[in-house]
Amino acid sequence: MMQDQPVIETGKDTLFLLTGAWDDADGGPWLCADCCTVEGALTVNPHWGDAITLVRVEYARPRAEIVALLDADHQNAPTLILADDTPAHVEPEAVVNGRRLYTDPKAICRQLAACYTGAQPK
Repeated sequence: MMQDQPVIETGKDTLFLLTGAWDDADGGPWLCADCCTVEGALTVNPHWGDAITLVRVEYARPRAEIVALLDADHQNAPTLILADDTPAHVEPEAVVNGRRLYTDPKAICRQLAACYTGAQPK
């Protein structure tokens, strides 16, 4: 786990994605289908990576980088946290510690496409 990473406050939207494949008690290696959807959209829309802060976290919990901004009940990946001045073009799924967030990959992509232009999953 990347425990020595500081709390991320960049003034930009912050997107948390898993680092990649992992193994668990059920075997593996596994991939997160939701993170793969967002990764695919980032590949098609590389300019999103310049507009936001992208943070990759390990599969294992707790995910300290996310917990530091939200809480232990909201440490899913993918998670998009909007910056204070970013308009919500898609209704946020939740507000935690005053931060508006999305965890649904299609909602994340719709929000990013609305803010920064680009293609999104159908």
